[in-house]
Amino acid sequence: MGSNAPVSISSFSIKAGQLALFKALAYFGLLILFFWSAFQFLPYLYNVIFMAVVASLLASIISPVVDRLESRGIKRSLGTLIVFGSFFLAFGFFLVGIVPNVLNEATKLYDIFQSKSGSSEINALIDSLNASIGKFFPDAKIDPNIVSKFASSFFGQLKNILAGTVDAIAKFIFTLIITLFFVIDGDRIIKSTLALVPNQYFEMALNVSYKMQVNLSNFVRGQMMAAGAIALESLIGLYFLNIVFDANISNPFLIAGIAGMANIIPYVGPVMGMTPAIIISVYNNLGDPIAAANYYYIGHIIAMFIGVQVIDNNVVSPLVMSSSMNMHPLSVMLVILVGSQWGILGMLLAVPTWGVVKVIVNEVLEGLRRHHFV
Repeated sequence: MGSNAPVSISSFSIKAGQLALFKALAYFGLLILFFWSAFQFLPYLYNVIFMAVVASLLASIISPVVDRLESRGIKRSLGTLIVFGSFFLAFGFFLVGIVPNVLNEATKLYDIFQSKSGSSEINALIDSLNASIGKFFPDAKIDPNIVSKFASSFFGQLKNILAGTVDAIAKFIFTLIITLFFVIDGDRIIKSTLALVPNQYFEMALNVSYKMQVNLSNFVRGQMMAAGAIALESLIGLYFLNIVFDANISNPFLIAGIAGMANIIPYVGPVMGMTPAIIISVYNNLGDPIAAANYYYIGHIIAMFIGVQVIDNNVVSPLVMSSSMNMHPLSVMLVILVGSQWGILGMLLAVPTWGVVKVIVNEVLEGLRRHHFV
């Protein structure tokens, strides 16, 4: 008959298991300490971190294209130059097609402002708005002088805006340079980093690295899909206003593009599209009695972009982010709200950061389970 004697575990095995568990927890604690320290120094390294993060996101978009070119026998450096050259060529066509229109619209707005800022049309609009507001808030009133001063201040700040644009272009160029190195030497950088990991945790680190790259790629793809959806919804809404109400909002493609690109920062896109749409509608319709009777379609524009915002916040973004990042829509909204405590950058990085943290925690727990520690 077989023996049912209990299996004994040596004290050496127990101590080895405890030591391995201690090391795993120590490494995890050091990782948490690293992230905490990074957040403490975030204000001092804001620009550097922002450029590095944007570069890594761009690299996650470009790398698959370069990988495909490399699989067809094209050297990685040459493939990278081809992709970047194509991007700059498309960007150049974009600038040639868009910038003159933007400058022309800005000039027209400035000329209209200079000639009509104190005209009866502007005053009639303000009086009409005051009458409507007074029905609900008797003590509230828009002062025409404040509006005129605000407009003068805005146009007076154009030089500063242009200077800020030059600074943004310089940062964009540095970001592209960082992206270039990430695309060409990304695998070498990852391998060099993984070489620092102890052997017993190498497999775990490799899995974390791979899943982090997948999460970032999914995040970028989701953001591009959400931005495209916002741009399309805004474009349809603007054409609807122009066709049905004759709102006379020029450059709807440009406004929709601004709304879509600005939606990279959650909740900002529709607001960024709404502002130029209102300005253009008001100044394009000055002197039109029908437009004046409809408050220059300001309410129509606000309602349309609120609808776009509602659809984005409750349907598009949660579905896209939940499918691309494998997160519940409610989790996406809560994570973005938490990230808003650190401003625009926090809102932008909230979802991918949470995805990375989930990957790290899951891999650590899985490693502990494999060793029967949990």
